[in-house]
Amino acid sequence: MKKFLTFLIILAVIMYFTRPGAEKHKEAIADKIVKATADGGLDSTAIVCWDFEGKNEELLKQAKEKPEEARKAIAEEIGKTLTLKNFWLCNVGTVNYNGKQQNVSLGMFGHVFCTGVK
Repeated sequence: MKKFLTFLIILAVIMYFTRPGAEKHKEAIADKIVKATADGGLDSTAIVCWDFEGKNEELLKQAKEKPEEARKAIAEEIGKTLTLKNFWLCNVGTVNYNGKQQNVSLGMFGHVFCTGVK
């Protein structure tokens, strides 16, 4: 039993110190959007499939032609509405969409899992 509790405590400490920051969340979401666009476009039900201040067409074209520039532009746009909710062992990225806060990413162990991009 002691070994199991020690393992849980060590795991919790590792999780606490490896929570990714906001930049990692922005980069992961932008990467996922660019990849989804290159693979045929975003699903219309994707949470992050909103109009970036009227720039969707421009960003989608840029994602296909110049993915690295598109990543930077999308990360910048996402950063305007992204909020991190920090929990002890992980953090959750949320964006404001149509007046509602919606979860789009989960960060733990130094990695970000995107939940709002399809």
